[in-house]
Amino acid sequence: MASVSPILVDRLLAISRALAGHTNPGEAFRATAVEIGKLIPHDHMDVAVLLQEGASHACYEAGYHTSWSSLAEQPLPTSRSPVRAVLWGDMPYLLAADAVADPRFHFDGALDGPIYSAELRSRIVVPLRARGEIVGALNISRHDRDCYCLEDVDVAQQCADFIAPYIFALLQANEAQRAVLAEAEARNREELLRVGASRLTEGMERERRRMAMDLHDQTLADLARVARQISALRSQGVARAGQLADLEAEVVSCLTELRHIVDDMRPSVLELFGFRDAVEAHLNRSVSRAKPPIAVGIVDSSDGSADDLPETTRTALYRIAQEAINNAVRHADAGRIEVHIGSTSAELVVAVIDDGRGCDPPAAVASGGVGHMRTRAALIGARLEIGRASRKGGTRVEIAIDRKAGDDEAAPPRVESAEAGQ
Repeated sequence: MASVSPILVDRLLAISRALAGHTNPGEAFRATAVEIGKLIPHDHMDVAVLLQEGASHACYEAGYHTSWSSLAEQPLPTSRSPVRAVLWGDMPYLLAADAVADPRFHFDGALDGPIYSAELRSRIVVPLRARGEIVGALNISRHDRDCYCLEDVDVAQQCADFIAPYIFALLQANEAQRAVLAEAEARNREELLRVGASRLTEGMERERRRMAMDLHDQTLADLARVARQISALRSQGVARAGQLADLEAEVVSCLTELRHIVDDMRPSVLELFGFRDAVEAHLNRSVSRAKPPIAVGIVDSSDGSADDLPETTRTALYRIAQEAINNAVRHADAGRIEVHIGSTSAELVVAVIDDGRGCDPPAAVASGGVGHMRTRAALIGARLEIGRASRKGGTRVEIAIDRKAGDDEAAPPRVESAEAGQ
C-alpha cells in the first residue's frame, strides 16, 4: 500500500483491532463498518463473498439491512449479483453517481431490488482479493447522488485489501466446519439407516414366519379338516345338503383367509386402483371383525398425489399407513379411526387418527411395528411424527414426504376405480 496517509494508517489499525476475536465473517465485517465509515461516510455497506469456486455468492450487510441479508443463509448464483462485473474481474471497480439509473447494476435476473427500495444511489464497489484471486467485493453506498470520487475508490480498495485475507480465512474455516458437520451427519444417517434396515429385515423375517404359522395352524388345518370330511362322505356314499353347505362354508373361509394373507404380502389393490382405495380397503378389512365395532372414515384432498410417487416410495408409504391402522385397531381401544390424505405444493401428508387411549412416549414405542414405520420413513426420506390426536386423547400418526421424492423413478400407471373423482 504505497503513499498511505497517517490518518488511513490509524484507521486500518482500528479496523485490525475491530476484527480481532471474531469467528463469524458477518460479525467480523460489521465490526469494521464503523471504522471504514470514518474514512468513507456511508448509509449502507455490504460485502459480497464468492462461494463454491465462484458459482454462488453470499452477502453480509452492516447497518441498514435489505433483502440481500438473506443471501448469508441462502446463497444464489453469482450471475445474479448486481456487482458481478467486479466479482468476475471484468471491471477493476464500479463508481456510480446514481446506481438507480446506472445500467451496469441492472439486467435480467439481477438481485437489484434493494438498490431501488433503499435508494442506494452513490456507490463504490471494489474487489476483495486473497491469494491473488478475487474472493468477493466491498460495496459502499449513500442515498444522495454523486457523493464519491476516485480518491474514495482508492481508500475503499485499501480497506478491502486489508480486510479481505481475514474475511477469506473465516469463510474457509466456516466452510471446513460445515463440511465436517455434514460428513458426520451423513455418517450418522447412514448408520441409522443401516441399523434400521437390519431391524426391518429381521421384522420381515418374523412376519414371514408368522405367515407360515398362520398358514400351517389355520388355513392348512382347515383344508385338512375339509379333506377328512370329504373322505368321510365318500365312504358313506351319500352327502346331505347340510353337510355340503358346511363344506362350502369351510372352503370359503379358507379362501378368504388366503386372500388376506396374499393381500398383506402383495397390495394388489394399491397396484390396480391407487393409494386412496388401497388404504380404504385395508381400513375396512382391519375393523371388519372388531368387537365392539369401530367406525372408520377417509378424507382425501390430495387429488391423487400419492399415485404420482414412484412405486417403491408409494408402497413404503402404504406400508406405514397400514401399520398405523393395524396399531390403532389392535392396541388403541378406539371407537373411530380416520385417515386423512392431503397435499401442498411441496409435500404429501398422510395422517392416521384414532380416538383411543393415546400413545406411549416416543422412546417407549421405538421398537416393533413403530420401529419398522420409522425405518421405512427414513428409507424414503419421509418425516414421521407420532403424538396425541387432541387434548382429549387419541393418537395421530402423520407421514409427510416431498412430492418430488424419487423423481428419477417412473411412477407406475394405475387403473381408475369406479369411485375415483367422486
